[in-house]
Amino acid sequence: MARGRAGRVAAATSTGGVAGKRSGRVGDSAVIGAGTYADDRLGAGSATGPGEAIIHLCLVRSALELVGRGFGPSWVARHVLAELERRLGAPAGLVLIEPAGRIGSAHTTEAMAAAWRSEKTGRPLLVG
Repeated sequence: MARGRAGRVAAATSTGGVAGKRSGRVGDSAVIGAGTYADDRLGAGSATGPGEAIIHLCLVRSALELVGRGFGPSWVARHVLAELERRLGAPAGLVLIEPAGRIGSAHTTEAMAAAWRSEKTGRPLLVG
């Protein structure tokens, strides 16, 4: 994800695949609205995990709707991942950024690395 100086956002997600997947299965967590989404009014986000479950809840778009209603991106990331796990038993990870620049990252997987950089810090901040 990226946020420009004027607050415009963009998102792109590349799927790493799922261990033990069936031959011919196409990774689907990068589906727009489900695993990746950007809207200048709401923010941008990227999810990782089992694409079928992420698609079922349209995870990133749902998360950004909450961000757009004024909830902080860190809280939203934790909230929607808890809902994903409660409803579908699926662990996942999520990174969000709002147009004002606040970032939220959460995961219910064993581990998920995330990093971001700003002009202020000049160096990447790694969160694991």
